[in-house]
Amino acid sequence: MDIRSDRQKGLSYVELGRKYHIDPRTAKRYAESPQKPEYTLSEPKPTKMDPYKQIVDEWLEEAPYSALRILEKLMNRSHMY
Repeated sequence: MDIRSDRQKGLSYVELGRKYHIDPRTAKRYAESPQKPEYTLSEPKPTKMDPYKQIVDEWLEEAPYSALRILEKLMNRSHMY
């Protein structure tokens, strides 16, 4: 990705954004940056489903439950506690 050279060729930030599938403001930041941007991956964020994944996997091994049936089972389970 060489945004700076494309910018020097006359492409606008909007055109750069379309070409590289990024926001035009991000394209501007990269084009005006003196060095190449460094990318780092962050840790996966926890989801609301995380506490229930194990039990849902167990249920799906028992039978091919629908999403609605799994929701009903989860709701019944939470009422018991």
